[in-house]
Amino acid sequence: MKAVALASAAATRRHTYSAKMSAASLDGNEVTKGMRKIQSMLRKFVEEETEFSPRKDGKKVAVHIRCFIVQVGQIDTLKEEFACDAVVEAFWEEPQLNGATAEDIHWDDQWDPRIVFFNAVSIDRLEKQRVFFKGSSGQPWVRLTMHIKGKFKVAMQLFNFPFDHQELKIELMSDWSDTHMILCPYLDEKDAISTSTFSGGDEWYLHAHMMTCQGKTETEITGPDTIFPTYDVIINVTRRWTYYFWNIFVIMFLILLLTFSSFALDTGALESRLDVTLTLLLTSVAFKLVLAQRLPTISYLTLLDIYILAVLTVQGLIVILHTTMSVITNKDVARLFNIGSSVVLGVLVVLCHVALVIYITAVKRHPGQQSTA
Repeated sequence: MKAVALASAAATRRHTYSAKMSAASLDGNEVTKGMRKIQSMLRKFVEEETEFSPRKDGKKVAVHIRCFIVQVGQIDTLKEEFACDAVVEAFWEEPQLNGATAEDIHWDDQWDPRIVFFNAVSIDRLEKQRVFFKGSSGQPWVRLTMHIKGKFKVAMQLFNFPFDHQELKIELMSDWSDTHMILCPYLDEKDAISTSTFSGGDEWYLHAHMMTCQGKTETEITGPDTIFPTYDVIINVTRRWTYYFWNIFVIMFLILLLTFSSFALDTGALESRLDVTLTLLLTSVAFKLVLAQRLPTISYLTLLDIYILAVLTVQGLIVILHTTMSVITNKDVARLFNIGSSVVLGVLVVLCHVALVIYITAVKRHPGQQSTA
């Protein structure tokens, strides 16, 4: 009887535990459903608050862009970034505001061009302000003023470094498809740039003219709207090359001249010749490593890279010539070989430097033409 009572009690406990677990599972499912419902409501609320109203008339809108560069900050060649403070104005005709007053307009209910700064790395400040005014034809227009201060990414062309010319771009893009709107220049007022506030004048020269370029994106994304209108504001700067000329080109040239001094040593003194040549060769390699820290990782050689590698090549040829000369037993032949090789190599070096000067002169005359690899 005792065993039967124990078995009955155990069955009762199992039944009670199963009932509690079923209730807990039911409560858990209800909680999960409730949380999903809340998330769906919140997502819908955020979308309704952030989504701009579409164009009611369905017509393609031409948004005219004008830009004023307040200040160009430091240009970082290593990170390929530049700091900029700019005011961008967007103008478009808005027939829906015909007859309206400033007090009647609720900008959250109006159409917006949804312009974003596509290449902005970080934005320290972004202020927006909308006003409407009457155009020359009497139709109402909207002016959207965006004051932005931040850092922008730019793909630098460094083949002619340090005699390079760079185009710093502020890339604008709209979230609307190109079938709904286009970005184009504002012809009533010209773009402007302030050169007096440029903070990178020690390394760069800021040109007073600007360029603009309108286009479309080429990247396809999922969805019906795959191509978006773009508009680039281009700032032109030229690097001041005197620092690199005196601190790298001239020093490398002097190292190369000192390497030629090894030809003055006795033709049989191989150790002395190699000691001088290899020491100067290692000095050139150190210069190359220091230069690599000042440039981004790129897949092509800059003009300064080519010059340093050419110096290293000449120094390597001198090492080979000294080694070859050491195996010549006849002193007269070795002396003639020493003089002939030094003269031929010296003439080759002079011709290469003349060609370099001509190329640099051509680059300075046409700074906008950048070579790429």
